[in-house]
Amino acid sequence: MIKIGLKAGLTAVLLGALLVPGAASALSAADPTSVAAALAPASNDGLTEHIRAAVKNASATPTEKGYRLSVTVRLYNGGDEQARVPEHELRVRTRTGVTYTLAPSAGNKTALQPKEIAEQVCSALVDSKEVPEWDHLSFIHVNPYVYPKIETERLTMPVGAVWYGAGRSAPVKPARLAWGTPFRLPGVHSEIVYTPVEASIQQTAEGRGAVVTLLAENTGAGRETVPSFRIDAVAADAGTHEGVRAEKDAVALEAGEKAYLHFVVPLDPTETPTDLLAVSTDTFVGAGGEEVVVSTGKWLLSWPPGGQAAARSPSYEPGQPIVFDALTKAIDEQTEVSLAEFHIHDNPGEGYRTAVAKFRLVHHGDLPVAAPVFGSELTNDRGVSYRGSRQSNAIATMNPGLGYVISYSYMLPRSDESGEFTMKLVEGLTAVPYTTTVAAVPVRAQGEEDNGRAVSVYPFELKLNSVQVGFLYNAGTYKYKFNLDLEIEQLDNIVVDGGFSRIRFEVVDNVGRIVGSQDAVLAGDKKLISGKQVLEASELTSDQLHTPFTINVYEVFDTESGTAKRLLKRVK
Repeated sequence: MIKIGLKAGLTAVLLGALLVPGAASALSAADPTSVAAALAPASNDGLTEHIRAAVKNASATPTEKGYRLSVTVRLYNGGDEQARVPEHELRVRTRTGVTYTLAPSAGNKTALQPKEIAEQVCSALVDSKEVPEWDHLSFIHVNPYVYPKIETERLTMPVGAVWYGAGRSAPVKPARLAWGTPFRLPGVHSEIVYTPVEASIQQTAEGRGAVVTLLAENTGAGRETVPSFRIDAVAADAGTHEGVRAEKDAVALEAGEKAYLHFVVPLDPTETPTDLLAVSTDTFVGAGGEEVVVSTGKWLLSWPPGGQAAARSPSYEPGQPIVFDALTKAIDEQTEVSLAEFHIHDNPGEGYRTAVAKFRLVHHGDLPVAAPVFGSELTNDRGVSYRGSRQSNAIATMNPGLGYVISYSYMLPRSDESGEFTMKLVEGLTAVPYTTTVAAVPVRAQGEEDNGRAVSVYPFELKLNSVQVGFLYNAGTYKYKFNLDLEIEQLDNIVVDGGFSRIRFEVVDNVGRIVGSQDAVLAGDKKLISGKQVLEASELTSDQLHTPFTINVYEVFDTESGTAKRLLKRVK
């Protein structure tokens, strides 16, 4: 039996703000009516002199053998003393006149402290193929101590709306909100407003999934904890896929505070959602202690065509500080990140193009801090994204006032000839193994000049006045050496360590084969310097020599995906 405080003869009507029945058409984000409906607070009505109540959730969802009927009622004791919750049965009457009695959860409270809010969950399994369309709820006082037992109806509540699941046979569908429309969870006692800000389809080693980010804002006057809910994905032909919230711990917001909530929904390999579904959840505890999650759909959120990236800066020039989302914790507030270089080139003899980006990091604080760890992606104007591979052996700690360089490489298909992209910086700690965007800027590939001028390998300016190859024969094998004439300049206050890029000199014969190569470093022992110098390389067999030769000069660095190469110059 549910425990609800009621007075005999009470006729107050509980109007829980639930789903809008019959609202199947899409609602425009600019429509004031739809926005007002999405933000409408839940209503509360008096049950006793001190206790107020509202229906939080009501559902009749399909099971293997029939339906699960569930109701969650929220109670508030506005009095100055503890109030006992009297025992009454909660019954559901359908439009066909059938009555079902719902069992109370073993976790329901028996009394309310002054000013306390508690939720009472009731549920029942019905083995029936007929959809039990609800007409009203009744609270019945049962006196079992007389014969025959006496039943007294204490309260009857009209049912404004019920969640019947996401199936095609559901008689009522939730209202659909356009992407980006702020909303509250109807029926849930909360002043938190949620705004969809980002949605994407991502592929990882664990499979394909939709990643959805909501901005939660506490518009109330006091501290609130984000209630239990999730975001599901609705696919056109495959039903609904259940999502999970990435934040495992409770999220509490002070008045006026904002925070991001992240949801991950596993998908089949070829699926793209048509809609998202905001689902309120409760827990029903059976008499034997078993727990059942009771789900109630609240809003359909239109899936944005092509996904929805986080807002990007309208313009950006290399060297400018990148503006990060104010709520992100991935970047220290005193750490400045800027894009120093962005180049794209073809790889001779390989079937793809390579993009290389260098980011400059500067810490403006007074004490050393950990270097930020972020990922990077390029997205073209068609919405196709390419994930970058981060430089291995990157710096772990930054000292104040110094600049550091982190490099990323991206593999692009030859068919993508665009030179303009959205550069996204992402963090992968919130929704592991998926990522969420913390900054986005428009970028254009910088030109690669091969006219005798210096080439930039930030923070170096490198000019190759001449590169020549010589061969030495010894006992049937050849050794070769590079005779270099270079001019090198380095910017001040930029730290270059052992993980920085190397310069690779690659010898290619007249049939296109790479017959040898040699790497040189720009920092540390045996680094390249301005002036003339000689590099000795590995051995070659005599049958590999097919003149004339071409020397490809690359910038190379190691990543978790292998060695990244950026073509700097060709010398014939």
